[in-house]
Amino acid sequence: MATKKTTTKKSATAKASKPAAKKGATAKAAAPKKAAAKKAAAKKPAAKAVRKPAADGTTGDVHEKVQLWKDGPYWATTNIGAEKPEDFGYYFWWGDTVGYKREKDKWVATDGSSTDFSFEEDNTPTCDDEDILRDEGWIGDDGVLVPEHDAAHIHWGGDWRMPTADELLELIDKCKWTLKEVNGVEGHVVRGIGAYASASIFLPLAGYGDGTSLRRAGLTGTYWSSVPNSGSSSYDDAWRLSFNSSDYCAWLLRFNSSCPWTRSYGRYLGRSVRPVQGFTK
Repeated sequence: MATKKTTTKKSATAKASKPAAKKGATAKAAAPKKAAAKKAAAKKPAAKAVRKPAADGTTGDVHEKVQLWKDGPYWATTNIGAEKPEDFGYYFWWGDTVGYKREKDKWVATDGSSTDFSFEEDNTPTCDDEDILRDEGWIGDDGVLVPEHDAAHIHWGGDWRMPTADELLELIDKCKWTLKEVNGVEGHVVRGIGAYASASIFLPLAGYGDGTSLRRAGLTGTYWSSVPNSGSSSYDDAWRLSFNSSDYCAWLLRFNSSCPWTRSYGRYLGRSVRPVQGFTK
């Protein structure tokens, strides 16, 4: 089955954000300290999302994965921090490798460093322009998060990583999306087409973290990519995958009738991460 490389430009609506001028030298100077602390804490081995060995047996890792199109990456069947496909798992600001879980209406850090975290710009050292992110070591010359700031790599190890924006777009273009409830949790079954029709993943409508709140759980799913939005008028956007519980959305029918789309949005918000393995050829 022939594979066409995706060269489509991402037509995304950048979220208007607070002007970059508010960021002072003090905040930028504090960023490396924050980054170092988070980096050191995040390197503790993760015990979540441990599942049976992958079917191909080539890597020895214990996370289930499936390939959804020819020459595409392998997609994990769970979010980071989830034990089952329908579990929401952990939430991350963009570039975060600690992760936060919801307990008693509060955001609790998975490494125990905070029991009342708030997803906001002041707690997000990656809310800066790309030149600064590159100078401070958050992103590499290829413009994506480096492994030590990639939540998938830190939590699962090996060659697991966060998907790129192009891979999220391909997930929309090359798969069939179906709204479904699994064990009482709404989400989308994303299934391969043709020779890959037997392979699928489930993406729960996990909502997102905003401040101290969990918003739109059961209504919206949002998943980070590893790519900041260089075309945004705001310094704090990054590309992510979004979808909702609607079966119809007129201006998005060019993708499919289940309403998934890629868009850039504030890096400070807490979103899900679905790891991938391998690179698109």
